[in-house]
Amino acid sequence: MQDDRFASLVERLVVEQVPIGVEEAREQGSARSQDAEALTPHQCQIWMVHRLLEWCRDTGVRRHRELSDGTLLELHVRTHHGQAWLAGALDTAGYRRERSHWGMRRDLGTPQPIAAPAMPPGTAVMPFDDAFDAQLLAARNVIFADHRGSLPMTTRTWRHTITGSPYFRPESSFLLLPEHGQEILCYLLCTELTDTRTDRELYLANAGTRPALHGRGLYRAVFTHTLARARAQGYRWAVLDVDSKNPMAAGGFYERMGLQRFRTWTTYVHAPSGTAPPPAPSPGP
Repeated sequence: MQDDRFASLVERLVVEQVPIGVEEAREQGSARSQDAEALTPHQCQIWMVHRLLEWCRDTGVRRHRELSDGTLLELHVRTHHGQAWLAGALDTAGYRRERSHWGMRRDLGTPQPIAAPAMPPGTAVMPFDDAFDAQLLAARNVIFADHRGSLPMTTRTWRHTITGSPYFRPESSFLLLPEHGQEILCYLLCTELTDTRTDRELYLANAGTRPALHGRGLYRAVFTHTLARARAQGYRWAVLDVDSKNPMAAGGFYERMGLQRFRTWTTYVHAPSGTAPPPAPSPGP
């Protein structure tokens, strides 16, 4: 009942933008002033965020106890650079700042030239073709096998979220293959979230290069080819998000390709007490 009451208040405050009366707020443990006649959405914001974080923590701990196989529970929250109010709440709630992702973009509508793609000898670039879908999924799982937080994708998940998504743009996505082979060496898959026909934005969503081929210019070739084709197809912006610890980002690759940062996402992590896996039993004599 308490959770239902809280959900009702959240809906009124956030969705309907109706101020919460002080008596209602006090009932939920939020009121700190007896003078105000009502708490406006702005005044209630901090309380609401802390209350939601508490609910997420308690629910996460409860579900972890029900389903855990002994692994450590971690709660993750991602914030935008404009959400200082949420970042402050996470800092005081025991979350630590784990990673940052940069949003970067390039204006393709300017006359700034795009470097001509130099294909590595013995390779050829081609637009995505559905005939390569299963092979591309297998390549993706190999490429990201050792990446932090990455799990193998199933065919169903791959199709639902990547190549079968209504936002996927196969004509703007490219694969790099050997001239006389079928192995996918590198790829860059793109999406378009909104088709406005003006100031169109191509999102460079998924990319990968076989680990043994890093440093040979494969990704640069596919990347510059994608930018050139995006401009020819009428896109105004090329946009991507990248982990700030990614070697390509840290090394300034994207700036050299003409992209500039315009947003930052920060991931906060919290491991609630009492949810760590039990210690391993000591060895016998």
